[in-house]
Amino acid sequence: MPFSLPFEKGKQLTVIYGENGTGKSTICDAFEFLSRGKVSSLENRGLGQTLRFWPSMGKTPSDISVTLETSDGSCCATMTRSGEVTAVPTDKRPRAEVFRKSQILSLIEATPGERYAAISRFIDVSGVEASEGALRDLIRDLRRTQELAIAGLAQNQETIHQFWETAGRPATDAFAWAETECQRGTESFEAESAALNALQIAYARLVEIPDRLKAAQQAVKAAEKSASEAAKTLEDTVQTASKDAAEVVAVLQAAQAYLAKIPTPKVCPLCESEERMSNLANRIRLRLGAFSTVQASQSNAVAAKQTVQRAEQQLEIVRNKAREDVTRFEEVLAEFTWPKDIRLPTRPVPTTLTGLAGWLKDSVELPGEWRMAEIERHDRKQFVATLNHALETWRENTAAQKDLARLIPRLERALEIAMEERRRFTDEILASISAEVGRLYEAVHPGEGLNKISLELDAKKRASLEIGASFCGKDTRPQAYFSDSHLDTLGLCVFLALSALEESGETILILDDVLASADEPHVDRLIEMLYSEAIKFRHCIITTHYRPWKEKLRWGWLQNGPCQFVELMRWTPQTGLALIRSVPDIERLQKLLGETPPDLQSICYKAGVILEAALHFLTLHYECHVPRRATGLYTLAELLPALDEKLRQALRIEVQTGKDSAGAPIYKTVHLKDHLDELTRIAQARNVLGCHFNQLSFQLLDADALAFGQQVVELMNVLTDGDAGWPRNAKSGEYWATAGETRKLYPFKKP
Repeated sequence: MPFSLPFEKGKQLTVIYGENGTGKSTICDAFEFLSRGKVSSLENRGLGQTLRFWPSMGKTPSDISVTLETSDGSCCATMTRSGEVTAVPTDKRPRAEVFRKSQILSLIEATPGERYAAISRFIDVSGVEASEGALRDLIRDLRRTQELAIAGLAQNQETIHQFWETAGRPATDAFAWAETECQRGTESFEAESAALNALQIAYARLVEIPDRLKAAQQAVKAAEKSASEAAKTLEDTVQTASKDAAEVVAVLQAAQAYLAKIPTPKVCPLCESEERMSNLANRIRLRLGAFSTVQASQSNAVAAKQTVQRAEQQLEIVRNKAREDVTRFEEVLAEFTWPKDIRLPTRPVPTTLTGLAGWLKDSVELPGEWRMAEIERHDRKQFVATLNHALETWRENTAAQKDLARLIPRLERALEIAMEERRRFTDEILASISAEVGRLYEAVHPGEGLNKISLELDAKKRASLEIGASFCGKDTRPQAYFSDSHLDTLGLCVFLALSALEESGETILILDDVLASADEPHVDRLIEMLYSEAIKFRHCIITTHYRPWKEKLRWGWLQNGPCQFVELMRWTPQTGLALIRSVPDIERLQKLLGETPPDLQSICYKAGVILEAALHFLTLHYECHVPRRATGLYTLAELLPALDEKLRQALRIEVQTGKDSAGAPIYKTVHLKDHLDELTRIAQARNVLGCHFNQLSFQLLDADALAFGQQVVELMNVLTDGDAGWPRNAKSGEYWATAGETRKLYPFKKP
């Protein structure tokens, strides 16, 4: 159900009074919903996820809407079904701090860690703490790296010593020897290995020469033998066929080739006759068939002759290749300066096959030696490379260990400095807060000697806050010795001091029912303190169900000029939240007197309420005699006569009407006797002295009712200041004054 709460212009403090169940916390929730998108009043009540309880019974999240209208514009917050709270426009979203009784208890009764968490957002050093955490992680990682470097360094040292031992301890110092070995490099090993490999390849080719030559020579001999046999076979075949068979076959083959090109010649290509030209090609084929054996023999003879030629050519190629291999071997021997440990052939390579075979037999062991020498140099190269890697890693680990040994202490010192600076910064803020808390606390508990409040970080712990105080002249923990009322006040003062730290002029401060445990004198001073502190904030809202406070605010017995008083009716499902009044009683009476036609019953009722409050103030102020009564309720017959004639003659008010050219205040003196006598006259004339205010409307005539109400207004306008309240300040010692001395009440004491 919609609810609207109007705020009075020019008043920075609003007190919302209501009994339990009237909806005070709901109003606070609305501000928190608009400002922070949350409702913290439902937290820590065993409800788990509280989003579903934010709407009223029977409503959905989308039904929630909170709007704040100010002179700068309005801002509206709504909630989606998924639980997301949005405020439009975002730049108009107000900044609000809501404090509840549970938060004060959590601040006072919580562990030091939880206490620090409760105020951490007011002392935001999260960025510094994050940097400290990153630096702490870096130090931990570097220490781990240092441990690995030390372990690697030990392993490198062991490896180099093992190499040194394997080499037979050629020097007195293993690392000096390793440096010398690595400076030699591996280029010579690489060159010698390459030369030995080339020498082995060249020698292997020499080994192949005898077999290749023998094979080529045997191939020539076999081809020559085959050619001789083919020639003999051809000769025998021709002799058997005819004397001139070979020549005839040649002629027939030529004629067959000619006819293949010219299938139908007109004359014989041999005799140029035209006779018997028909079927000539067929007859030639038949005759050649008769000479097929001769043809085969001829083909075999030609092929055998060609094979001999090829074998002779291959033999020459093998001989040339052998000469090249010999030359290449001699070149390999000559183009490299061989170490003394490499054994070489004692004589040149022979140019004959027989000499080469003997030479190879004499040098048969050399290739194995060369292979072992190559392996040795390869191993040596690998050894130097491994030694160099171990030495380089040892240097790197040594340098890293030295760098880390220098760096880590510096980083640890930097961390200590950062922590010290954070603690110093936080301690300075806490010290200033402590001083402010002490000031506020002293305003509520003057002269009790309990204002030496301290907020201290535990130097041995991170994010741990302790509260200290002075009790009986000794520093101690207030939780052990302070009463519940004193602890509640202390917690409230801490939160007030914290709230004023940042952008207090832009902050709406909301105190939700936090004053229940304070007794009446302390509540009076607490209210006065809150009045004076409210001007620091954009606005201050206090909710309470403390009835004496309601009465004091209602009748102006406290400085309620800048305060708006709002009273709530009991909440019902039908009406929801509802206001009883939000206008002070004097203003309401003035409105009633201005209405046409006037509501006389309401005028008498309201005027009676105000007059009894005024008479209570004066009779208590001057310690006038009234009957002792347990209820503390008195009739006009008891209150008006208590202001005797002597006191009435002395009662006067100096009302400030302005200032002169020099800035000095100008006062007008008003005697209260005339007002009091007129009120007494009306009461006596109508015999209503024994009435309470709720009976006045039945006893006064219409004209008297209006006069009665008007006289009460005039009395209150003189006696009180709408902004500064009642004249209760006794600092002058001569009169009672309001704040700013806008009213001066005489006499100082009852005559």
